[in-house]
Amino acid sequence: MTYTIAANPVAQIAIRIPEDVILTGQVVRLQAEARTAAGAPVKDAVVTWSYTYTPDDTTVAPGGPGIIDWGRFTANHPGRFTLLAQSGNVVSRHVLEAKPRDVVRRITVTGRGPVTTTATSDLWPWKGHDGRDYCLVGTWGGDGYALVFDITDLNNIIKTDSIRIDARTINDVTVSPDGRYGALSREGASNRINGVVILDLSVPAHPKIASTFDQELTGGVHNMFATNEHLFAISGGQKYVIIDVKDITKPRYVSEYQHPNARIHDLWVRDGIAYSAQGGVGAVMVDVGNGKWGGTIEKPKLITVFPINSGHEIYPYYQKATGRMYLFLGDEEMNRAGRVWEGTNYRATLGTPGGVAQTSGGYVHIVDVTDPMKPRKVGRYHLEDYGAHDIIVEDDVLYQAYYDGGVRVVDVSGELLGNLAEQRREIAVFKPMDPKAFTSNAPFVMNAMPWKGHVLFTDFNSGLWAAKLEPKRTITP
Repeated sequence: MTYTIAANPVAQIAIRIPEDVILTGQVVRLQAEARTAAGAPVKDAVVTWSYTYTPDDTTVAPGGPGIIDWGRFTANHPGRFTLLAQSGNVVSRHVLEAKPRDVVRRITVTGRGPVTTTATSDLWPWKGHDGRDYCLVGTWGGDGYALVFDITDLNNIIKTDSIRIDARTINDVTVSPDGRYGALSREGASNRINGVVILDLSVPAHPKIASTFDQELTGGVHNMFATNEHLFAISGGQKYVIIDVKDITKPRYVSEYQHPNARIHDLWVRDGIAYSAQGGVGAVMVDVGNGKWGGTIEKPKLITVFPINSGHEIYPYYQKATGRMYLFLGDEEMNRAGRVWEGTNYRATLGTPGGVAQTSGGYVHIVDVTDPMKPRKVGRYHLEDYGAHDIIVEDDVLYQAYYDGGVRVVDVSGELLGNLAEQRREIAVFKPMDPKAFTSNAPFVMNAMPWKGHVLFTDFNSGLWAAKLEPKRTITP
């Protein structure tokens, strides 16, 4: 091979970064133009980026204080960052001062719906047709009981009724957006057929069973998703079945989707796209009526798969401020073997009063799916000693059920990059303690949802809780 070596035409690099001061976790676009000595652009010049770092406090200097990825930079920790743009032997610098993100707020419990005689599973709040607010709550290993609470006054939560169905566990509960019907998932039915139970919510304080549906749902239903006209139900971890519920007394099979070599655990439908977390393959996106990819509710069509080692919980979130679409995917690892904190042998007493506090592992992965055909993992919310469960995001706030880590409220505003837990994005944390709980003083939060300025959450050992984020206090220097 013969090479001709030319002089590097690049004499200067013009960095175009408007920010000089940022908050930890704030994403900065890395933009620079290589130029000749006369100022003409060198269009084919490659510019690479790096940084140097001076910590805010040298006694607690962290490792990996910043991240450069995907043409972007963010600071995990406060301090002075010098960004270096290099092309050949030419280097240009831009200094950023990263300030601590100050989002912490106090969280205060306002009311409770205690459940202490059995374990508690999922919750779903809704506005009833009578103008009052209600919450449907499931039980785990509770002989098929679902509970109804009036939550109109979140300082005074009142149980109004219970519904018993043929099941060992009601793992998931849901309500249609219009409050017309509810649904209970069945696992461990006496006839082993399982399926779903559809509730008539015309009298919301006292729901009645409208029908049951079990076609193609014989393997146990672990999760569901409700729209006004259709109910999506997961069958035995194999597939999801789409049910027509326009007439809740006569539900009708419409279609199903099964992904090969995968175990589905959770799904969420938004804008005609079904996003599902499937162990063994990752995040699966299917057109179930959006139409852009040729799918309909009767004939779902695969859009794409993002391979990721997480297949438990999923939540799609459109961020208005940036126009980006994010997937939040939770791990839920119930085995901590091999870690420094291996956890407890809680399974020996699981489902019985008292017993040993549960432990968990895993975290939340954040994937940018703004272009569904080019998904990319950009961040995570990772706390080593606990495990992630149900996820809801609303108005740039993540409401995270983090099992033995409690309920956690996290700022997810702006573009996301890196580990949110390191960037001081946590707004509030609450670990429910109750000495009279099914397992005493053993927080294990299953689900958390925002509701009218409050946070509703269910704890496996102590039932339904309501809490409120207090206004941020003004600090007097």
